[in-house]
Amino acid sequence: MSVFEAAVQVAGSALHYKTSLKQLLRNSGVSANGAEKYSYLTKYQIFRNTWDDLDRAGLRGRKVQHSLIAALANLDKPDPNVPDAAAGQRALNDLRRLAHQANLLVSPEDLARTERRKAAATSAAESTSKREHLAALNDTFQTLHRQSNRQRRGYDLEKLLAALFRWAELDYHGSYKTETDQIDGAVTLDSFTYLIEARWRDNVAVATDLAAFTDKIERRIDATRGLFISMAGFRPAAVERYRQAKDNRLVLLDGGDLAWILEGRFDFTEALRAKVRAASLQGDPYVPVHSL
Repeated sequence: MSVFEAAVQVAGSALHYKTSLKQLLRNSGVSANGAEKYSYLTKYQIFRNTWDDLDRAGLRGRKVQHSLIAALANLDKPDPNVPDAAAGQRALNDLRRLAHQANLLVSPEDLARTERRKAAATSAAESTSKREHLAALNDTFQTLHRQSNRQRRGYDLEKLLAALFRWAELDYHGSYKTETDQIDGAVTLDSFTYLIEARWRDNVAVATDLAAFTDKIERRIDATRGLFISMAGFRPAAVERYRQAKDNRLVLLDGGDLAWILEGRFDFTEALRAKVRAASLQGDPYVPVHSL
């Protein structure tokens, strides 16, 4: 892992709010406009795109990059509100170790030279590491198929999905309860928040399942949508009620879709976007990933 990639992980997993990241960017020398430029993206993507802009700014940009590395490495600990504090702490430890090993807190010019030398050598390795991580998630998925304890399998599916969302560098919030609801999780994609319903049951999801989930969504603001993941799929008659429905805010994903994604045949984020496009353009919330 490069220092840059370690910094990306700290920005995404140790900082809870986008406002915290944008304040850190400004404190490190990024202009107010630059700090707000990518606000619609995830924290990971804000940091990546801002770093690329600083690369193009020459020596001044490299000095700011140096300050960003120092600011992130000097964080006392992850924000207490992050979904996974342990992951945030590991990212912080990795950044401190790598920055120390490379003496990257000494000279902005050295930082730029070192990072550029490492970039070519590590890009292929990082790509391989990402593929290997996805393969490990797929192995876990295959193991879950052999899980005899159905309740445990459901909990483990939630953990697998959480790991997959983090792998895709999406802003993800784990399961939580309100006074009236139990939500399996939530993820932000392209300025929309998707509540998650994740089920691994022997039988397909039926109309009452979709209606109950829709009720949870409709009690939120309009920018809220629903991602219903049913490993066994959905009853056709239940889905038909939501095809071309004017007020539909559901996207449906089944075990076959998840298998294609975990096998690396379709990028996870792009699969979600393609599903959303199909629901928008075709009025069909249940288009299989393999047909996209």
